[in-house]
Amino acid sequence: MKIVTSPAKLMNVENSTDLLKSSTPRFIGDAALIQSYLKEKSPKYLSELMEISTKLADENWERNQKWKSKPTAKESAPALFAFTGEVYRGLDAKTLDKASIDYLQKNHRMLSGLYGLLKPSDKVMLYRLEMGRPFEFEHYKNLYAFWREKITEQLNSEMKKGEILLHLASNEYGKVIDRKKLNHTVVDFDFYELKDGKLKTIVVYTKHARGLVVRFCAETNAQTLNDVKSFNYEGYRIDEDKSTDTKLVFTR
Repeated sequence: MKIVTSPAKLMNVENSTDLLKSSTPRFIGDAALIQSYLKEKSPKYLSELMEISTKLADENWERNQKWKSKPTAKESAPALFAFTGEVYRGLDAKTLDKASIDYLQKNHRMLSGLYGLLKPSDKVMLYRLEMGRPFEFEHYKNLYAFWREKITEQLNSEMKKGEILLHLASNEYGKVIDRKKLNHTVVDFDFYELKDGKLKTIVVYTKHARGLVVRFCAETNAQTLNDVKSFNYEGYRIDEDKSTDTKLVFTR
């Protein structure tokens, strides 16, 4: 079983761990190529591309100037610990034991606009480049065009026959996986909150819940879809009536 999540805009490379031996991202050469084009872009371009403030654009322009493919330990952190957005608050890797971290190293992958596909131990620097932004370089119209085949082939190469892919990424990132060419069943997730007698999707809770599912899988050593159906953290329970073989629906 493999699990994919989105990265996060919020990052902290001061986070580290003794439970993982740091590694180099599989697609670091491709990341360097993208960065060579990104580095040439002005703060104004970055502001418009990412729809961010002038201050954030300046900050990310500086990150682009400092980025390198072989960062020092001080300049980087393992991806699992570097991302600190809501998904990763739910996952809360810093409180997991070694067995759980080992499980994630084997089964968890993070999609990335810059790095493509990351293992938990892969060293990353501070960056911002969302997959869905219309960043054009060379003959590529966007990052999907650059990454789709590479990421899909890599997932196929890492997964054994009969393994399932738990899709806990956002739609923006999940679109980079070519499901027609992926030789494995993809399982999607929905999370609902019961408010005033109605089931509602609340984005921030959904992000948090995605991280909780990853944590649950790691802590329980989940191996099958039935194992995942037992997810019950923070009040969530599976809705068997709404769930199917390829979509799990959890409510609370």
